[in-house]
Amino acid sequence: MKKYVLNYYPKFKCIADKCEHTCCAGWEMCIDSESLEKYQTEKSDFSQALNKGINYKKSRFKTDKIKRCAFLNEKGLCDIIINLGEQSLCQVCRDHPRFRSYFDDRTETGLGFCCEEVARIILSFNGKIELVLVSDDGEQVELDFNQKNVLNFRDKVLKILQDRLLSVNDRIDNILKECNANFSQQDFKKIIKTFLSFERVDKSWAKRLKAIDKVFNKTTAENLSHYCEQFLVNSVYRHLSDAEDTMWVRARTISTVFSWWIIKSIIEKEQEQNKDNFDLIVDIIRAYSTEVEYSQKNLDKLYLFAYKFIKI
Repeated sequence: MKKYVLNYYPKFKCIADKCEHTCCAGWEMCIDSESLEKYQTEKSDFSQALNKGINYKKSRFKTDKIKRCAFLNEKGLCDIIINLGEQSLCQVCRDHPRFRSYFDDRTETGLGFCCEEVARIILSFNGKIELVLVSDDGEQVELDFNQKNVLNFRDKVLKILQDRLLSVNDRIDNILKECNANFSQQDFKKIIKTFLSFERVDKSWAKRLKAIDKVFNKTTAENLSHYCEQFLVNSVYRHLSDAEDTMWVRARTISTVFSWWIIKSIIEKEQEQNKDNFDLIVDIIRAYSTEVEYSQKNLDKLYLFAYKFIKI
């Protein structure tokens, strides 16, 4: 089994209390069974506070009225880490914001945009995002038919996306051709409507979506081309791996393009009001990821919507 990471990965380190959008609030933080058992049998001075902050029936941390984890203190730090060490975190807290893609012969690890520090790292990363082999046990495993097709298609898409001799709009057009996607200007309203139909974490996201109704289009300005490439490449690595077949690989690829069109339209709408464009771009992509990528229900709805635009 081989283990790969995306080459920006080593740059990441949680910024803890310096984070403006903590991952310890706004979510239901579920606890895996192994960690739950450890918490139940904890005998330190912290055990009473630990048990008080856990809902053992629902296997998750308790939260306050604004959905802040019971262990997120007033300084923005985790009391579990402070009292028991980072190794005591449950699986979800330990892994976030990492994502992993599993194939028969490998595991690939990258980082999700819902973390503001991750968004800064990836969007400011000047090199091409690529896989780096970090370990190999030497075992040779044959990929199944579907996984071979997924990886072959992904390689085609990545090669197109990272061809910096072409404009980013030409690259996107070539990807959509590879997906046999067909849609018109009239379909853009359907894209916004679909994103508006998703379940939400923050109500302000709906306001941002509604504000782009009249300016939404598919053309990406040249000054956004680097951000576009890095967003789409990371999204392709994240979303294509467990596609059921080649049709769904195409649908997932199209969904990443739709997501970028939403993001760049919000950027174009708001950038005149904000002189620090990079911080604005980071915030919009972070908000998108939080609202869309961390709800399987939203992702499934987006994939199904994108599937309808494939010509058979």
